[in-house]
Amino acid sequence: MIDEVFPFVGDFQELEHGRPDGPSLRSAVRAQGPADARELVRYLRAGTVLAATTTLVRDVLSSEGDVIGGLHLLTDGCWLWSSDLAHYVERHHVALDPRFIAHARSNGWTAPLLGDDDLRAMEAKLFEDTAG
Repeated sequence: MIDEVFPFVGDFQELEHGRPDGPSLRSAVRAQGPADARELVRYLRAGTVLAATTTLVRDVLSSEGDVIGGLHLLTDGCWLWSSDLAHYVERHHVALDPRFIAHARSNGWTAPLLGDDDLRAMEAKLFEDTAG
């Protein structure tokens, strides 16, 4: 399972690309974000694209279904998340897994820059994990 190799943050059940047994996005909404919300959003947006799609994602919490942007899989080399996650954290103050927040904080709120070799190694580990 991918989560055992690279944990996934933000795989909310209400999202088309989420997990049916994932956490609830609506339950994760808060009245306000944490003190370090700006740094967290910046970290999420700075992840390296591991996979890109042409799929547009819409804000499922917005009554208008606003378009957020294209759906991409981002990483910092340890964790995986979808490109729309920063939007939900910024606009709806969605709370995330405390382990991910501690990880981002331990990186000084700076997502590591990953090169092609790093991404190929991640892909190999992901495929090795799903093949076995």
